[in-house]
Amino acid sequence: MGSKLAAWVYSILPERGALMAVALASFFIYHATTTVLAWRRLRHFPGPPLASISNFWSFFTVAGGQCHVKIAREQKKYGKAMRIGPNAIMVYDPETLWHINSARSLYSRSGWYESQRFHPEGESVFSEVSTVLHDKRKAKLVSGFAGKGSVNLEADVDSQIAALVKYIRTKALYGQADRLAFSKVLRWFQLDLITLIGLVPLIHSISVVPFMRKITISKLFVYLAWPKVTDKEGLGRSISQMRSIVKHQFENITENKAGHQHGNILSEWIKHGHNIKQCELDLAILMPAGTETSITTVRGTLLHILSSPAVYHKLKQEISEGIKAGRISQPITQDQAKEMPYLQAVIREGMRIVPPVINGFAKKVPPSGDTICGKFVPGGTEVHMNFIAMLMNTEVFGADAEVFRPERFLECDEKQRNYMLKTIDLSFGYGRWLCLGKPLAILELNKIYVELLRVFDFQITQAEKPWKRRGYSTSIIDDFELRVRENPLD
Repeated sequence: MGSKLAAWVYSILPERGALMAVALASFFIYHATTTVLAWRRLRHFPGPPLASISNFWSFFTVAGGQCHVKIAREQKKYGKAMRIGPNAIMVYDPETLWHINSARSLYSRSGWYESQRFHPEGESVFSEVSTVLHDKRKAKLVSGFAGKGSVNLEADVDSQIAALVKYIRTKALYGQADRLAFSKVLRWFQLDLITLIGLVPLIHSISVVPFMRKITISKLFVYLAWPKVTDKEGLGRSISQMRSIVKHQFENITENKAGHQHGNILSEWIKHGHNIKQCELDLAILMPAGTETSITTVRGTLLHILSSPAVYHKLKQEISEGIKAGRISQPITQDQAKEMPYLQAVIREGMRIVPPVINGFAKKVPPSGDTICGKFVPGGTEVHMNFIAMLMNTEVFGADAEVFRPERFLECDEKQRNYMLKTIDLSFGYGRWLCLGKPLAILELNKIYVELLRVFDFQITQAEKPWKRRGYSTSIIDDFELRVRENPLD
């Protein structure tokens, strides 16, 4: 067929155009062949038509900034497993996600993770795709992120929340809290917190296109376009500062073994065998990782609390009664927060409605293939997680799943409650791929609402459009303004 087409084109074009015509004909034949082969691979999975032959659907969906809306709508249309690319499907079935992420799973990380690299000289624990190397590295980091050894996560979180309350109180005192830019205030708070103690994950639109991944992680691209430690600003400067911090800490430990008692995550990493380069690579993801994950859930939960008068007053009442009865200290402890049933329901409902992540975290099907939602998936296929659709699943959370209603966790039986909680926790990963920052995030959520609402009253300033939300693989929230007045419950 190719030779006949080339001969026909040659016969109707001038001689000078013959070579170009042959090249074009060959390209179209190659493209048509590869397109058909790509389409056949996952043809039994429904999805947007463009996604069956190209990655452009995924790219434009994420790059458009409304991913949290579009993928939930499309997944509702196509079912629990839908095709989002020639070699990729997206799933929101919790049973499938538990299977994929289990400790003994044969799934591995896909190339999606390589695009989460924030240092030009190597991989962090988050961008490492080798399962063996990831597991060895993670084992050295767990202690620090769990707040063990010399790290006191609770004290660090308390100090930063106290600083946040002091900042807001000062703004209110000087009449500067009528339109407080709360999205920025919380972003600054989170930056201070993760700088103090450390964290991991992040994402963006370029990561959904395999061809673009290969370009951006290639040695040539890294050499020509990646940030360098000699840069005067931006990520390059941050990497340079991280390098100096790591070098200084290693020097202190070399000179004095008491250096292990610095009380931060870095010192715990060093104590557990992380070398100087590994520490630098894992610290490089510190800033971009923690700023728009758990703090997105904090913003989202606050918005829904303030938009629901019954929830707002009931939560304030539980806090007030706890303070008067001596069940809540200043500041509240993690253990005390766990004994507040309505607070826990609000926290979980907030994590469900505005989760820290939206989608992504793709795993690669083992070479032997697997069965997902009753259909065979060939080896090497990328399986992406759709957390938004999963957490709005009416089969799990009831017919009113799209409504912010904390009472759902208090009205059901224990079996259903545990299933809902376990499903929500999937947004932090599971098993081998459990997020290292989960203990910090849960600690933060258990404290921040109580410490803010025991001191202040909040009011949304722009009821028709309370914020600007852009959805990629995580959410970016801006223009969230609140009117704040001091009204202590103590």
